[in-house]
Amino acid sequence: MGDDNWPSYGTDENKEYRFRDIGGKCLRFKVKTAHDAHVALTSGAEETDPIVEVFIGAWEGAASAIRFKKADDLAKVDTPDILNEEEYREFWITFDNDEVRVGKAGDWEPFMMSPSQSHSKSPTMAIPLAGVLSAGGSFIMRDFHTEDSQAYKFEPVYGDSLTFSVSCGHDAHLALTSGPEETTPMYEVFIGGWENQHSAIRLNKGDDMIKVDSPDIVCSEEERKFWLSFKNGRIRVGYKDSDPFMEWTDPEPWKVTHVGYTTAWGAAGKWMLEI
Repeated sequence: MGDDNWPSYGTDENKEYRFRDIGGKCLRFKVKTAHDAHVALTSGAEETDPIVEVFIGAWEGAASAIRFKKADDLAKVDTPDILNEEEYREFWITFDNDEVRVGKAGDWEPFMMSPSQSHSKSPTMAIPLAGVLSAGGSFIMRDFHTEDSQAYKFEPVYGDSLTFSVSCGHDAHLALTSGPEETTPMYEVFIGGWENQHSAIRLNKGDDMIKVDSPDIVCSEEERKFWLSFKNGRIRVGYKDSDPFMEWTDPEPWKVTHVGYTTAWGAAGKWMLEI
C-alpha cells in the first residue's frame, strides 16, 4: 500500500510531542528519519502521568527502549541502523494484555517488549497518541477506512486483539488467518448473521463452534463498535466496552497474523478497523 494512503505528520527537533487520537490496541506507522523516532502513549492530548514512551533508534540510532513515567527504561535493546533518513521504515506497537510490544512490519515477533508487571498501572491506551522525531523527519500513521465489499480484504494484525466499527444490515464477517488470504486453519467470526438474529464462530469453514442469539446487533444506519481478541486460541467477541457476548477456545491454537473483513449474503457495509 502506498504512502499516499497514510496521513502524514511532519516533525522537527523541538522535542515536543504532537498528539492525535488513536483507537484499539495497536498502532502501525512509518517513519523516515536518521535517528530518534519517539512515541508517547498517554491518557490525554498532553504529557500525562502515567506516560509510556517508546524510543526507536535513539542514542544516535544505536538502541531502542520503552520507558514508563519518565523513569528508568523498562526495556532497552541494541538496534543499529533501524532507521533511515532516506526511506520510510514501518513499525508497530501493541499494548494489549498489559504488555507493550514493538516490532517491524512483516515481523510478528517483537524486537522489544516490556515486562507486563512493570506498567500494570499504565494508561488504558485507547487514547491519544503522540509522535516526535527529535532528529526531524516525517511520521506517517495508518488509518483504516474501507468501502463496501463482498470479499475478504486482509490486513496484518500484530497484537492479540482489535477493535472495529461496522455499519451494515446483517452479516458482518471477519476471518482470522495465518496469511493475507483464506488459510487452513482459519477462524471466522460472524456478527449479525441469519438476518441479523445470530452470531457465531466457525473453524475452517466447517460447523459453528458456538452460535448465540444476537438480535439486531448490527445496523445499516449507524456504526456499531465491537472488539475481538484471540490470544492463545481463545476467541472472544464483545460490543463496545462490554463483556464478551460470544466466546470459544480452540484446543489446538495457532498464530494469527492477518484479519480479513467483509459483509456477505447481500449485505453492503462500511468498516473502520483499529489495528
